[in-house]
Amino acid sequence: MRYAFTIKELLVVMFIISASLFILAPAIYDGHRPARRIQCQNNLKQLILAMHNYHDTFGHFPSAMSGTGTGGNEGRRSGMVDLLPMMEYPHLYDEIMQGDPSTGIPPGGPVPWDRNYKPWQTRVYCLQCPASLADTPDFQATNYAFCIGDVAVDIHQLPQLRGAFAPGLTSTFRDFTDGTANSIALAEMGTIRDRDVPGQYAIDLPPNVLNDPAIALRMVNSNQLTYRSEVALHKYGRGYNWADGAAGPGLVNTILSPNGPSCAVGGSGAVDGIYSAGSYHPGGVQVGMCDGSARFITDKIDCGNTSAAPPKADDYAGKELASPFGVWGALGTINGGELVNNDDY
Repeated sequence: MRYAFTIKELLVVMFIISASLFILAPAIYDGHRPARRIQCQNNLKQLILAMHNYHDTFGHFPSAMSGTGTGGNEGRRSGMVDLLPMMEYPHLYDEIMQGDPSTGIPPGGPVPWDRNYKPWQTRVYCLQCPASLADTPDFQATNYAFCIGDVAVDIHQLPQLRGAFAPGLTSTFRDFTDGTANSIALAEMGTIRDRDVPGQYAIDLPPNVLNDPAIALRMVNSNQLTYRSEVALHKYGRGYNWADGAAGPGLVNTILSPNGPSCAVGGSGAVDGIYSAGSYHPGGVQVGMCDGSARFITDKIDCGNTSAAPPKADDYAGKELASPFGVWGALGTINGGELVNNDDY
């Protein structure tokens, strides 16, 4: 005689399975975290290697933002585009650089916010951290931003480098007098998840935050995880477009601590502001150093005096100037003269 489950027995079995999955799900999720962190580090190492290969080819690192003028990409093209051939995307790079006169696409590509341009809609996998995978509406995201150091003013037209990268400027190994092992090239930024701090930034802030970055800390709730409901945020958040080299989607400064708030002053696009590193790895962010290594920096790293005014170009032109933002600020500069040891972070 064949034995069959009664409905009651079947429901009991289903309940046991569901309860087991509910209990085990957090453990399974937590088990993936180390793998995600390792993959993120590998992404950063691959990007730094691409930068070194670029330097070997052209004698300098790429600019964080450059391009063609009016009628082209309006100088907003990210340096990530220049690295495509070194990241195993040579055909994508060639398509962008050649343009398509038959359809009116200029050499170097159109503006990065052109949603009809296929290359800008191509996902570049090594630019996305597996802990932060969240496609932004209309664009392909990136989780890695060029480090501009501890500057917040005139960041899209700096006359002299403070960090490893800057829009319109290039660097060479000779510029890293602090040492490539002590200089951040790239840092993580989160992508949009509702009002979460790591992946969003406030817009249209008044300029007083440029003299006292700690003002930005008032924009977040007491849990430090989300922005206050009255704070206006960007439509797409941080890192929303890998092809755009402007501050919101493509730059990071070492002023407020990792996973601190970010804000744009007087607008939302290529404007000055505080653009903090952020991630969805618990407790900190990953950074890629200019020597090719990748490190995890905790949220608790020494950030010095976050109410200090970030240095302006005239302050550090032609001389060493230590960052007022502690160890975190020092790691962002390439020639500040600070002494940083591995034990400091």
